[in-house]
Amino acid sequence: MREILLGAGIAELHMPIVFGSRESAETQFARAAKTLEELGAQAVCAEIFGPAWAGEAAKPLFSGIPVNHILPLDESATPTLAGAHITALRGARAEFCDCGGFTAAVYEAGGVRYFRAFGITPGSAEGDGYAETIGNLSAMKSALEKCGYKFTDIARTWFYNFRLLDWYADFNRARTEFFRNEKIFDSLLPASTGIGAPNPAGAKIESGIFALKSSGKSGGKWDAREVESPLQCGAPRYGSSFSRAVEIDTEFSRRVIISGTASIEPGGATARAGDIGGQVELTMRVIGEILKSRGMGFSDTVRAIVYCQRPEFYEEFKKWRAQSGAEIPHCPSFSTVCRSDLLFEVELDAAQNAR
Repeated sequence: MREILLGAGIAELHMPIVFGSRESAETQFARAAKTLEELGAQAVCAEIFGPAWAGEAAKPLFSGIPVNHILPLDESATPTLAGAHITALRGARAEFCDCGGFTAAVYEAGGVRYFRAFGITPGSAEGDGYAETIGNLSAMKSALEKCGYKFTDIARTWFYNFRLLDWYADFNRARTEFFRNEKIFDSLLPASTGIGAPNPAGAKIESGIFALKSSGKSGGKWDAREVESPLQCGAPRYGSSFSRAVEIDTEFSRRVIISGTASIEPGGATARAGDIGGQVELTMRVIGEILKSRGMGFSDTVRAIVYCQRPEFYEEFKKWRAQSGAEIPHCPSFSTVCRSDLLFEVELDAAQNAR
């Protein structure tokens, strides 16, 4: 478990778990719930990656909080790639808001008011990709406004799109137009992940958002800014509207939120096509250079999701981790990356607490 200090005596706790069966999932979720209870911490949201039984195992313990449940491309595939990431709060309490079909969590510390929402799934799996994207983004906007936020307060988004490769261009076009209308390009362009995966709701998109704003109380200086990738061009250059990374600084901690990152060369083309070992190595080198540019390293990781186009590709990541000695708390997912020749993707959050 890793923590990010948010205020005096207040911390965000990050707990990844990995499991390969329903029995293992039930055991791991129960253990996580017990640990949080012993710490006096409150679960704020959960990200679940795995078959239907993974969500069923979590529901008795984590119902009522924002949850994204991402199904594997094939629930019968082996080895099973499944796990979850639980975000919790210690030293303060979050409030939960019913946003009409999904839940948002709001909590405050150090002069900052944080917002997390998952499980945003309006629409169906068969609708037009452009229209479904606009509908999903509109649901995000409505939830933010209901809780007193603006769309420009978003620091990070997640999009898990059913059969993504069939309509990724429509998704990108809709997102860019919506962002332009909301003046996002005049503000902070959020970090993001765009992955191909089904969801239990049968929607074309399941999404999530992390936003923050000043609490309006005195004290608590903070800043959020875009971070460039030393080894890659900006994603907008090839039609995707997201930042490579976003850094959030407060007087208590500093966090870097790195978008879903894959084996893409500086000009925007896929690198090392067909070579899973090479793609893993380059992906992790790109992430490592982003962290290095901000005075951090893999040892500062608090959260990571490893997306693999095939379950067996996860072994290459484990091999890289063993060879590099990098300690990266994470959970895996069997999902499609945004191009058919991209075999592997990682999103990662790192943080350093003030001393």
